[in-house]
Amino acid sequence: MNVCLITAVSHPGCTAHIRDAFVAQLNSLMPEAQISHQFVLPEDGPAYCLGCKACFDQDMSACPHRTVTLPIWHAMEDANLLVFITPTYVFSIPGQLKALLDHFGSRWIVHKPSPKMLGKQALIINQAVGAGFRSTLIPLKHSLRFWGVKRVYSIKVRLGMTDYDLVDQKVKTKLSRKIEEKIRIIEDEKRDVSPGFVAKLLYHAMAIGHRGIHKMLQKKGQPVASDYLFWQKEGWLDGRFPWKDKA
Repeated sequence: MNVCLITAVSHPGCTAHIRDAFVAQLNSLMPEAQISHQFVLPEDGPAYCLGCKACFDQDMSACPHRTVTLPIWHAMEDANLLVFITPTYVFSIPGQLKALLDHFGSRWIVHKPSPKMLGKQALIINQAVGAGFRSTLIPLKHSLRFWGVKRVYSIKVRLGMTDYDLVDQKVKTKLSRKIEEKIRIIEDEKRDVSPGFVAKLLYHAMAIGHRGIHKMLQKKGQPVASDYLFWQKEGWLDGRFPWKDKA
């Protein structure tokens, strides 16, 4: 199993401690798993999205930040498991993680999805001193689901302290148990790489949607949308969805 690990902050604090604990448990419980790619934000991430829409109008290779974003996207495509470890900042994800997700908006199923994302598993470990878990997890889960990831697991850990050395040992022990539990679930599910129901439903819905949008634009004399051309090239407008090629 190949793992792509993304740590949302570079500060050597609580998030880094949790990342190291996760890696140690992964190596112990699933020795065959390999962290094939690891990225630490903001150093390994892109600058803020410029809103130029080049990725929507053309593709990701037209992005001004493509030298940074493409290697990360390809690493995620090549992985079986995506892991995001992030703190909560003002009831949300850190800005550098949001900047990364913004660059991959064109790869949502409604636009130009990658079939390689279908059937993957993902784990989010979210730490906070107090509250804000739900609002932190939402943007990450939205991106993962709309990329086509099948199973998204999350671990929430309320530390109560900003210094990891001062965090109650009971909290650390509970976190360790949660990590072990999720790793064992991931291990059990690793052979099921079939697309999930929600992803299939979205593919079917968008095939209908793109045909409808295309007809509307044609009536108004507008150019053909790049999303429509992408779906047409892939054969999805005719129902030849990626999972059918594997049947």
